[in-house]
Amino acid sequence: MAVKSGVLLIAAFMLVGGAAQAQLPAIDTHPSPDEQRSIFTFQVENDVFNRIGKSDRDYTNGVRFGWLSPALPDLPDSLARLVTFPTFFGEGPVSSVTRRVGISIGQNLYTPQDTETTAPIRNDRPYAAWLYSSFALQQTYKRRNPQTDREDPVRLDTLQLDLGLIGPAAGGEFVQNKFHRLIGVPTANGWSNQLHNEPTIGLTFERRWRTSQGVVVENPLLEYDVIPSIGLALGNAATYASAGGTLRIGKNLRKDFGPPRPRPALPGSDGFIGEGFGWYFFVGAGGEAVARNIFLDGNSDGDSLSVSHRPFVGEAQAGLAILFRGVRISYTQVLRSPEFFERDRWNQFGSFNVSFRY
Repeated sequence: MAVKSGVLLIAAFMLVGGAAQAQLPAIDTHPSPDEQRSIFTFQVENDVFNRIGKSDRDYTNGVRFGWLSPALPDLPDSLARLVTFPTFFGEGPVSSVTRRVGISIGQNLYTPQDTETTAPIRNDRPYAAWLYSSFALQQTYKRRNPQTDREDPVRLDTLQLDLGLIGPAAGGEFVQNKFHRLIGVPTANGWSNQLHNEPTIGLTFERRWRTSQGVVVENPLLEYDVIPSIGLALGNAATYASAGGTLRIGKNLRKDFGPPRPRPALPGSDGFIGEGFGWYFFVGAGGEAVARNIFLDGNSDGDSLSVSHRPFVGEAQAGLAILFRGVRISYTQVLRSPEFFERDRWNQFGSFNVSFRY
């Protein structure tokens, strides 16, 4: 099943890359002054924000530090064709594109519900830690708005390579139990049963659109937009296809495509436009068709604890983002449907993000 799905995804990537070799339309690649600064991101996700039965379980903690480069200069035509992906669904032409590269490092921790026992638990997800680095190319496509005579972002493409390590070398036991001792709560005792060391590699492509834009109230201005998204991921840690959408209501929505989230998740954007003041509430929902999840399926060699992943997983999120003077602060509350058959439980956690331009 996983091998077959992986082959299909490889074929999809090859088709996308082949179609990208077509002649590119002439579009502007000169960045605005606002796009000539780096963007730094700090993000933490934790089930301490869980409001449904507080406990350390499932995806219990994630931390990520990210850097997004200033806008890249013009690329050679051959390279531009290689990284330009075809449009879908009859999209209209764009007038400009801004390309940035991003680098991030992060760590995710996963535990079963019972963290007191030292014995192996065979009907719950295994302990696992993942330490990773990501290398991304983000391309923001814009279209001139005839009413305002400005370039408005309409599509965001992200191609990302993830390199990582799962197992004791990822430092999960050290981080979780040191922090638990620091705050005076019981430690997790079953880390000796975690997934063993294994390197990971993954490739992800995601696309987001800004659609159905409009005005709710003229004065004071209150806008709305809808951001549908699709994605494909291939790797020994995770192989899945995803689709979803986010509804936003607020002011100056053109500043970004939503706050970022580590994958797999409803996507957002590390990049944002810094001038002026903006804010928005958002709600979103999406789903993933999962072919492989190493944190449930266990190590690739089969010599580890494991459970049976569900082939379809859903997610809902809601939150608030505020942007002011080159800083974006956001909070997202996340609810995920059961991810494996042995336990029929939902997973809830919060995601806090701070990004700033420099």
